[in-house]
Amino acid sequence: MTGLAALADTTTGPGTDILSAVAVVAPRGRDDAVARQLLAKDGIATVSAPTLTTLSDLIAQHVGAVLITEEALNSAGAQELDHVLTSQAAWSDVPFIVLANGTSRDRSERATQKIDTLSNAVLLSRPLHAEELIRAVRSALAARVRQHEARKQLEELQWRERQLFESEAKFQAIANSVDQMIWSTLPDGYHDYYNNRWYEFTGVPHGSTDGESWNGVFHPDDQARAWDLWSHSLTTGEIYEIEYRLRHHSGDYRWVLGRAQPVLDRSGTILRWYGSCTDIHEIKVAQEQRQLMLGEMNHRVKNTLAMVNVMVSQTLRLADNLPDAQTALQSRIAMMAQAHDRLIAASWAEAQIPAVVDAALAPHRTGESRFIIDGPEVEVGSKQALAVTMALHELSTNAAKYGALSNNAGKVLIRWGVTDDTFTFTWEETGGPQVDAPTRRGFGSRMIEQALASYFHGNVELSFKPKGLCFTLNAPMSGLL
Repeated sequence: MTGLAALADTTTGPGTDILSAVAVVAPRGRDDAVARQLLAKDGIATVSAPTLTTLSDLIAQHVGAVLITEEALNSAGAQELDHVLTSQAAWSDVPFIVLANGTSRDRSERATQKIDTLSNAVLLSRPLHAEELIRAVRSALAARVRQHEARKQLEELQWRERQLFESEAKFQAIANSVDQMIWSTLPDGYHDYYNNRWYEFTGVPHGSTDGESWNGVFHPDDQARAWDLWSHSLTTGEIYEIEYRLRHHSGDYRWVLGRAQPVLDRSGTILRWYGSCTDIHEIKVAQEQRQLMLGEMNHRVKNTLAMVNVMVSQTLRLADNLPDAQTALQSRIAMMAQAHDRLIAASWAEAQIPAVVDAALAPHRTGESRFIIDGPEVEVGSKQALAVTMALHELSTNAAKYGALSNNAGKVLIRWGVTDDTFTFTWEETGGPQVDAPTRRGFGSRMIEQALASYFHGNVELSFKPKGLCFTLNAPMSGLL
């Protein structure tokens, strides 16, 4: 076989797959028919392209390869062909097989430039052998197949990259929208991710707590315990859960609930650890306050019951008769209940002396200005406030029965103040009947002299002067709370 003209004239049938077909551009003579017949005998599909415009359309449709004669490159539509070649996708570079006229020494400069515009071209000099043509065409088609495979791989990589980007964006959106601090580690516990909430809470620079540096933001008293438990979870795969104090960006330590669990593959091997930190400081403080409140309530109830027990015992033992004892007990318990009501309203916190005095004297005021009260705002604890209330009740009751409040002329001067870190509280009666010292000490006297002095860590003096009863309390400032 010395050339294409020696071949019989045959054509390909309909339904040719453009992606695996060869576009034949040989507008002169029988080259088109002969080339297509030769390729058809070897099972290679072809499609005829009588003009460069037709060829441009086939290249745009991703034809498999192009078999073109040198003279066809100089025909009409060359500019259109140049445009479609430069517009190919990044993965596409259609291969050309150019049937050249003679050798390069016989080719004009213009013809050489035309061939050079084809970035992926093989030259076959005419006359040629059929075997040489078939080999060149098959090589071009194989290269074209690899281009399509590369395109598919590139598209798959791009698709996976989009999926990864979307998945990462979705994870970040979720992780940064929750109130918890989210983190994750490698299977060995190396911390390599924290959400924004972690850095907002701790105030540390990004990346500064990667690896094992996270333990440095824990309270020193919690570091060893947290590390031991985390090491145990890494070894066993058990869920990690612990309460610890984490340093806030303000410098304070806040209670946090830390939890983490592993993600396993099908064989049970740990792939990653995902964890969270939840700020539970307010809950923790509330729990501690509740426990303190329960302990304080238990203590106060015991003290109150003890006071009631002494009150009942002493009143019954010292009363002249049962009706008097009943009246005294009802009055004293009622006054204690009122004092408790005021303390509960103040959440058992400190109380101001003027408010305590005013409340204790309320049942004994007649609107006649019998009480003269003078003293500054001084805070006392709830226990001391209750003791003052009970003492004033006993003093007022005694004054109404026997002292300054038993006639129309008597008055009571109540005064308190602070001098040289000493608190002084006095009750002084004037204008009442002459006072005689009692022959026995009743409950009121015992309560005032013993309980009041004990609660204030001070001393009490109760004087029965002829002109009126005088009571004085001296206590250090430390005994007021």
